[in-house]
This record gives sequence, structure tokens and C-alpha cells, in this order.
Amino acid sequence: MALNLVRNSRVFFTTNVDSAGVIQATGATSANTVELQVLDGFTFSQNTNQDTVTISEAGGAPTRGQRAFNTSLAPVDFSMSTYIRPSKSGSVVNAEESVLWNALMGVNNIDSTGNTIGGTSPAFAYLFTDIDSSNTATTGTLTVTVTGGTLTSELAVGSTVVFSGLSSSTAAAIPYLNAPAKLVSFKLTADTASTTTGSAPTSGFKELVFEYANPYPHASGSAPTVTVATAAKLYKSSWAPATTSYSLVSSASSNFNQLQKFGLIFVVDSVAYAVDNAALNQATIDFGLDAIAMVAWTGQATSLRQISTTLSGSTFTGTGFSSPAAGATGALVAKNTSAQYITNKLSTVSLKSAKAIGTAAAGSEYNVALTGGSITINNNISYITPANLGVVNSPVVYYTGTRAITGTMNAYLKTGSGVNGTGKLLMDMLAAASTTIEPMISLNIAIGGSSNTIKVELDMPSATISIPTIDVQQVVSTVINFTAQGSSISNTAASSTFDLAKSNDITVRYYA
Repeated sequence: MALNLVRNSRVFFTTNVDSAGVIQATGATSANTVELQVLDGFTFSQNTNQDTVTISEAGGAPTRGQRAFNTSLAPVDFSMSTYIRPSKSGSVVNAEESVLWNALMGVNNIDSTGNTIGGTSPAFAYLFTDIDSSNTATTGTLTVTVTGGTLTSELAVGSTVVFSGLSSSTAAAIPYLNAPAKLVSFKLTADTASTTTGSAPTSGFKELVFEYANPYPHASGSAPTVTVATAAKLYKSSWAPATTSYSLVSSASSNFNQLQKFGLIFVVDSVAYAVDNAALNQATIDFGLDAIAMVAWTGQATSLRQISTTLSGSTFTGTGFSSPAAGATGALVAKNTSAQYITNKLSTVSLKSAKAIGTAAAGSEYNVALTGGSITINNNISYITPANLGVVNSPVVYYTGTRAITGTMNAYLKTGSGVNGTGKLLMDMLAAASTTIEPMISLNIAIGGSSNTIKVELDMPSATISIPTIDVQQVVSTVINFTAQGSSISNTAASSTFDLAKSNDITVRYYA
């Protein structure tokens, strides 16, 4: 009898699954399976739900027995933590945990090639316009006009993609241009009406119109010029290489009842377990100052089973899982041990009032030096299990719930003349407490420091905050609670509004 030691464990993420999300016994390659480096403390388990029948009767010799029935299997629960480790391969910024980010906030597998816009003399025109006269909703659109336009693959109206390869003389606009956008219409020729349903053809079109999730908030009449050095690409996955400096993942493609199908393989010393039809429910980043930046992932799945497999380097063999696909080498994506780590103590925060708060005008920035905190992205997933008699029922499907992005920031309470710090934020929030229903702020947290090359930015353009609480210790501190939300962003910040229908709550950018 062998004991299994956690130090000999390995964890693999795979999209080599069937339509039901079940991990396939063959076909694992470097295109669909990657090894994850996880920390000690990962868990995976599946419990049984029971129904117990009891009897209560009177008399001198009552029956006091009971019967217990296994009625159903609970969803598999799994959790693990990974470090945040950006790396660069050629001109593409990547990260081992990119597959987890993509599964948390999208439905498609990671697009590694992109959809190229081709044709004769493509022209890109950016416009920020008000949808209505009340200035309560706006849209930033990018119109691509081209003679004999071509796409590498079909693109449906309503699909959200990530733009890559766009440049501008307005440097501040570039992060807004190379970002998530939705195809809203296309034209086959210059004199045809715009088509707002179906899919754009892969060749022969004249125009594509995209609407950005987070438009560049420039002043009216000063739209940035848009240029393309070589070719513009559209990536269909939530994780995508937006520029040569950073890759991003965002909530723009997360408005679905079910997310990307994937499986996990936990190899614990000499035994392996497959977690089928998995879904990521939550990711939490903790800002402990003396810690290395990391993400705690939790999720659920429909089934857990033991499989027979043998590991040799980055290749699986065995009857239970992943003989190499025909013609493939069989090598999976091995763990990247050379990627750099990021320390939380270098992290910086930009907190700006999107609207006036108390005596602070829109655009006022507060200086917040973190002493701790955390942010959680939660899909609020719930599973549905049938209730047939005489069998042990298994979960059959899950659905996402409210996308909740919440967090806290801990900082010292800094007051005094000329200090636009946490004390000024507290004062402004108290002044507006009885009149401001939804204080809107723009929040950017740069893990590793905003001025450093290797960093990760959490960008939440429209968040609401509560009045900071005061923690009286040797040094008086404060806790700021925030909730990121979707919004219709106006070119006048004071006119931006929270919008339940929008999915532009958060963008995560990895720089390397």
C-alpha cells in the first residue's frame, strides 16, 4: 500500500472534452492541455446527498430504526491557488493561468491565431456619439471600410472580439482601441443598407462597424485618428494579446448562462483523478503586502472519477487519459518555471471620482497607498440535479448567476492640508452621504506598480464605493469597500451612468 504525498502532485487544465464536458481518453496535445503550477492546499471532492427516514411511535417496544438512502451526488467542489506570473514569448504576453482567466469570463477556447481583417486599403474611423439627446447613453464605434474586405473566419453580428494591432497619434486612446468590441453591423457594398443580423462574409464586404465595451472618453469633435501598422486582428476569446506590451481578459464576453467547457486532471503521486465538465465560479486576489501576487480559484463540476494514467515529463500515457492525437507529438504545454513573480508591496492604486462627490469635482484623484485588501470576481454558479426515485442522481447542468465583482482596500487614514488622500475621500463621502445615491469612481489597481514593465492591472472604469470605515489602532486605518458595475460611459464623465445591461465591469491586463 502506497501513501500519496502532496509534494508529488501535478495539476492539468484541458479543453480536450466532448460536448458534455467529459475529458476524452485520447487526443490531448499542446493545443488543448496545459500544466498549472499550483500552491499547497488545493482541494477536489464530491459528496453524496442522503435522505434519512425515521420512525416515531408509542408503545412498550417501539420501532426505533432508521433507513438512509443516497439520493444524489453533489457537484464536485475544487479549489486551488496560482501565482500571477506574466511572461513573454516573442511578441506575445502570456501567463500560465491565462486558461483559468479565459474560462472564468468567456465561452470560447483561447484564440491563438486571431481573425485578420484584409482587403484593399482598410480605413479605420473612430467615433464617440451620444445615443440620445439626454446624454444618458453613449457608444464608441469603430467603422472599418475596405474594398473587397476579407476575414480569416466568419464573424457573427453580436459577437464580442478583442481588437489587436491598432495604433493612434493619441497615445492615451490606444488601450481603448485594442480592447473588447462587439460587431453591430456590416455592409456588402457602399450603397447597400447596413446588415444587423447574421454573419459577415469572409470575403467581398465593404464595411464592418464595431461598438466598444469601454469607449475612449474624449471630448466631442476630437476623435482620435486610428492607424494600422501591418494588419488588424480580432480575437474571439476572452483572453487575447491586445498589443505587444500586454494581453487582456475582460468581462465583456461573460454574459452567458454557461461558460467555457473544460476539465481538470489532478495527479496525486501515483493516482490520477479527472474532474469533468468543470466551471470556474470565483477568483480572488489578495493584497497582502508581504506576499507574492496570487489568485485563489474555486469552481464546481458535474463528476469526479479516478483514471489510470502515467506521467512521463509532459506526456500522458495509459488507458484512462490522453494517448497523443494521431500525428501529434503528445507533448502537453509544460509548466513555465522561468516566468517572473510579482510582489504586492509594489502595487499602486488610482481612484478617481467619475462624478462629483461632496466638494470633489468629477475627475478628482485620491491617493491610496494600500496596506492590504482583496478583490473577488464571482459568477454565482448554481447546479441543477434531477430527483428521480430509486437511483443516485447526478448534476446535469449549471447556470451562471449575477456577475459580482467586489473588493476592499485597506489604507492608513491620511489627513491634512494639501493631502488628497483617504482623509479627503472620507470627508467627501460623508458630505455626500445623504444626497448621492450612487457615487461613481474609476478604479485602477496596478499589481506590481504602475511604472514597472512587469505588472498586472485591474481596471474598473465604473465602480461604486461606500463610506470608508475607520479602524482605530496604533495607526488609524480605513477600509474602502467597492463594487464594480457595468456602465454607459459618456464623453462627459458626469453624464456616465451605471447600466445593468453592460458587461464592461472589469478588464485585467497582463504586462511583460
